[in-house]
Amino acid sequence: MPLVLGVTQLHEQLDSIASKKQTLAQARICLVDLRSAEAYAAGHIPGAVHANAALLNRSKPPVGGLMPTPEAVNLFLEQIGANLGDEIIAYDGGLETPAARLVWVLDAYGYEACSWLNGGYRSWLAKGLGISTDAVSVDKGTLELSFIGDNVISVDDMVEQLNNPQVSVLDVRTAGEFLGTDIRAAAGGHVPGAQHAEWTTLFNEHGQLHDDETLKALFGKLNVSDDKSVVVYCQSHQRSAVTYVVLKHLGFEDVRAIDGAWSAWGNRSDTPKQMPSLLLLMTRYEGSISLR
Repeated sequence: MPLVLGVTQLHEQLDSIASKKQTLAQARICLVDLRSAEAYAAGHIPGAVHANAALLNRSKPPVGGLMPTPEAVNLFLEQIGANLGDEIIAYDGGLETPAARLVWVLDAYGYEACSWLNGGYRSWLAKGLGISTDAVSVDKGTLELSFIGDNVISVDDMVEQLNNPQVSVLDVRTAGEFLGTDIRAAAGGHVPGAQHAEWTTLFNEHGQLHDDETLKALFGKLNVSDDKSVVVYCQSHQRSAVTYVVLKHLGFEDVRAIDGAWSAWGNRSDTPKQMPSLLLLMTRYEGSISLR
């Protein structure tokens, strides 16, 4: 299945499986709901199993959003009933981040048979498609993965790449976080040379991704091309996981995320931080801050 899966495509696939009187497990599909347990109980896509999204993150305060351990990843896979060869389809509420985070984690562990549902559960509901309130139980999965990590870059390694013209860095946080007016770590600002590309600009008014040509144009304006390495980050690589998925969907091969993102970078005293000049603040983000 494609990396980015539309709700109509998923619905047709589920209908096809049902017409053959198969279960999702028999069809080698693992449909994963990454919303809260309460949201799942209130209604979910038929056949979806609820998953614990907390297993996809590791914290080492004040740093969050670190790559999870193999033990945590394999426990997650066991709980969702994943077996080798299964297609894992992940969704969240829409305009959320856990499903994209799962794609990034699985990529880091060498498993690319994973799809992200465009628009999430809200798009499923908007199409008027059926839901279920029946909890789905599955047999323990046997899929076990080992960490590879070629889509992850450490803070130390990123520092060494700051002057590399073959590396583009995208900060997908809010304008306030990027500019340093909204500080969520020991220091504000952004990684030197990073360009601001807030993750919500990837979506249309219905909470679905823009079409591919529009997305390519958005990145083209930032001079981000698929012949370079692209590094993405936010505060703890939740929001930037969505940008990661979109770039991979568009054919970018070398996309990485800073492990721990700004919570790692901004909480270290030895990392360089860039703050825009006051003039740049006034010209690029006029009206977004108060000068009083």
